Amino acid sequence: MIEVHSITITTKKDSRTLLHDLHLNIQTGDKIAIIGEEGNGKSTLLKFIYNEQLIAEYCTFEGKVMRSDYSLGFLSQELSDKEKQMTIADFFAENQWSKELLRAMDDFGIHSLDSDQKMGVLSGGERFKYRFLSLLAQNPDVLLLDEPTNDLDIQTMEWLEGFIQQTTFPVLYVSHDETFIANTANGILHMELTKRKQVPKYTFSREPYESYLGNRENHLSKQEQIAKKQASDHKKQMAKWHDVWNKAEHQHRNVSRSDPRLQKKIKSLKNQKERIERASETFQEVPSVEEASEFRFDFAVHVPRSKQILDYSLEILQIANKQLSKQIHLTIKGPEKVAIIGENGIGKTTLLKKIMDELVEHSALKIGYMPQNYEDRLDSTKTPIEFLETSGSKDAITKAYTYLGSMRFTKEEMHQPIQNLSGGQKAKLLLLKMILDQCEILILDEPTRNFSPLTTPVLCHALAAFDGVIISISHDRRYLQEVATTVYELTSDGLTKIK
Repeated sequence: MIEVHSITITTKKDSRTLLHDLHLNIQTGDKIAIIGEEGNGKSTLLKFIYNEQLIAEYCTFEGKVMRSDYSLGFLSQELSDKEKQMTIADFFAENQWSKELLRAMDDFGIHSLDSDQKMGVLSGGERFKYRFLSLLAQNPDVLLLDEPTNDLDIQTMEWLEGFIQQTTFPVLYVSHDETFIANTANGILHMELTKRKQVPKYTFSREPYESYLGNRENHLSKQEQIAKKQASDHKKQMAKWHDVWNKAEHQHRNVSRSDPRLQKKIKSLKNQKERIERASETFQEVPSVEEASEFRFDFAVHVPRSKQILDYSLEILQIANKQLSKQIHLTIKGPEKVAIIGENGIGKTTLLKKIMDELVEHSALKIGYMPQNYEDRLDSTKTPIEFLETSGSKDAITKAYTYLGSMRFTKEEMHQPIQNLSGGQKAKLLLLKMILDQCEILILDEPTRNFSPLTTPVLCHALAAFDGVIISISHDRRYLQEVATTVYELTSDGLTKIK
């Protein structure tokens, strides 16, 4: 239905090629997940397929997208400032009613699209519902979704999984959520930047996510084994050749220079060396792949077991005089890892901020905070190095460089304004600040929301091993299973412990 032909995309600011000579056909029934590390150009590719001009300001490109007469529906990661000021009714000014739209409205419990409420005041999950309905109202032939699960509660996420599984629309989407990808994708487009982010590479495979991971691991392992054996055999062959050559050289110097048999042998050895070297040019290379980031929390951070961290009660949780929940009580002991789930708009982020205020006021432990909106904690005009290290100490600056390198920042990225970084890179900065500051309590609002499926398992492992306290909001099912030791659900009636 859609043909992506010979696409090469290069950034203007640093002339880095994100994608080289991509060919991709999007067919009926395709549910293709685009995966890869943060800042690799996944969102840029999705925008390009929808409309090349969306990336013209910051990228150059070659190749073309042949869309025929098919209509594409695009869900971006964030609302623009203009869209935030629009009312719900504005989003449905040119509405095309369809079975899909009516069914989705019914599933979401939305009975009217004629509302003067502005999009900017809605919760992330509520925005998604109206934005997704507006896509269906356009009656598209193909759906392009950029991180659609970012702000969704588990119920809405499972609804979207069911929709993608059952829809006849081809769907091309970027996602960080491994469980979501595993439950929906029948094809994987894996974008990588190898060799210090200088060499782009892509792999496309029409198979489910878990099959792709298994086959990729086997393929890379076989490639590596072949490359190492060829290199080892070559080394032995050359060592043997050098032994014979040294003997011939010794005879040539000390026995007889004019012996025709010796001259013939030396010529033969030279020819043999050329053959060995020519053969080595066809050897399998050790596969070059993009590596996941490393997260290393300091083992010196330790919160004693059973130490009382929090004993918090709130009679009413409200926003702008609207009651969201009531009779909330939460106690936390070290080194507990608490996760809070709940429907969109129930007030989870508001509660988390109140908990943080309580801890800041009454706890002597060092606290780190990752909000959903990273800019609340980041000065976008500073560079990553300036954000991480303000003392000017040479050792501290060296440590900051080392940790940024372990999180796959290039030298250029370490010295450019934070506003130019991807969402995942900004999240890494916040976590890295907590690591360097040796924070004992981590307050995390959707910590995995912008990390790739390759980095999320590494982060979950590090957080699970962290010997401090974690208080978080998450709907990432892997995170809830592997990191959270206690899970509460926030409802209109308070907090209920479910794990």
